[in-house]
Amino acid sequence: MNKLNKTAYMLLLWALICLSGCAPKGSTKMYLDAKVQTEETHEKKKSGNKETAQQTVSDENGGADAAQSGSCFVYVCGAVNRPGVFELKTGSRVYEAIALAGGLRKDAYSKGLNQAAQIKDGDMIEVLTKKEHKEQTEETKAAMESKEELQDGLIDINTASKEELMTLHGIGQAKAADIIAYRESSGGFQTPEEIMNVNGIGEGVYARIQDKIKVIR
Repeated sequence: MNKLNKTAYMLLLWALICLSGCAPKGSTKMYLDAKVQTEETHEKKKSGNKETAQQTVSDENGGADAAQSGSCFVYVCGAVNRPGVFELKTGSRVYEAIALAGGLRKDAYSKGLNQAAQIKDGDMIEVLTKKEHKEQTEETKAAMESKEELQDGLIDINTASKEELMTLHGIGQAKAADIIAYRESSGGFQTPEEIMNVNGIGEGVYARIQDKIKVIR
């Protein structure tokens, strides 16, 4: 039974009661007033709930918009004209941060920098100089060569220190110094056998160390 039919039914019932003389005087009006008041209260509650739901959705959308329009801070240093901390919009790219730092210096190694990468809050963007990049490359290469030496147990006579050379049988401090002097003046050994060109190292010494040395060019 819907609300309209129910109301009509109750009105009819009270009319019959009043006609029969069983209902108190003024009771019909009191019932109708109470009914109207109850329906108004119900409508207000529905309206209030609707407004609350709309406000909640509005607040959520507002929070999302604020997050999307937020900002972040990044530190740009190295080979830029004005290093420092800069504020950018969330989702900005590296090239935008570099632009705020005055752009790259002439000695900057730009190939090692992905300027299209997206930044995030708290990032540090370090731009290396060409010299720093070269030094890092050489250090990495030396570390890899050193690792290879440890793996096969052989000493590279082109990169070994005086102390490492002195671990070879028959090579003392003087001969180790001569080996280093020879490789520096000749541009390095081309083959392990070339070590016999060093003063004081003949076939006998080479025979004892040939299975302990190698040449990496």
